Amino acid sequence: MNIRIILLIILFHAAGFATTVFAQEPLNPNWDAEKIKGTRYIPYPIYEGVPFLNDSWLPGKIEFASGEIADSLYLRYSSFKDEILYYNKALTTQIVIDKASLNGFSFTEKDGINRVFRRLYFDGFMKGERYFEVLSDGETDLLAYRKVNLITVSPYKDQQNILKNLSYSQNYLYYFYSPEKGYSSVRMNLGALLSKFDKVSQKTIKKLLRKNRIKITDEFSFIYAWKLVEKEGFALIF
Repeated sequence: MNIRIILLIILFHAAGFATTVFAQEPLNPNWDAEKIKGTRYIPYPIYEGVPFLNDSWLPGKIEFASGEIADSLYLRYSSFKDEILYYNKALTTQIVIDKASLNGFSFTEKDGINRVFRRLYFDGFMKGERYFEVLSDGETDLLAYRKVNLITVSPYKDQQNILKNLSYSQNYLYYFYSPEKGYSSVRMNLGALLSKFDKVSQKTIKKLLRKNRIKITDEFSFIYAWKLVEKEGFALIF
């Protein structure tokens, strides 16, 4: 009897989840869900930390390699596996979209901020196709690779009282990028930004930032500073 009750509760919550997320999803005649190629999502092992960039499903769109757009999707980006997932209503399952089939994707946060990701080939350490978030789009792009690693930590007990020693840990990497010059890694601080310019330009950039009362303390202030510097036409050294 108890087992039957538990199964009914699980089914009830699963149905509620589908109704909550996808009742908002309009039918869009501009794309065919069968064009989206991928494989069924296999849940990751449960450890401390979060393997996803966005823990909940967010409205967004994908751009196929052909340039065609499919919108009105609910998406979730896995920083752990560098994968983009969407929920297929017809199959009632989560799908990992084939990376090779996409140019990129975007989704809108609950606060209205639109986040854009682009598939690019990375020729540095661990070469291969990656999704990069575009923090600034210009002659030289500022990109973020939102990587999450599984690392060894001090032993702890999870909610089921099981002893574990692994945890999901953020390891975000940032790059300046241009198709002609490639990638140049950078950290989110003033010294790292200045190091990308010659000595003469460094002094001018310091004055420019002070004049505009910009103090680089995090990712957001770095983006703001970089956009100002780029607008002034300073030549970045790769």
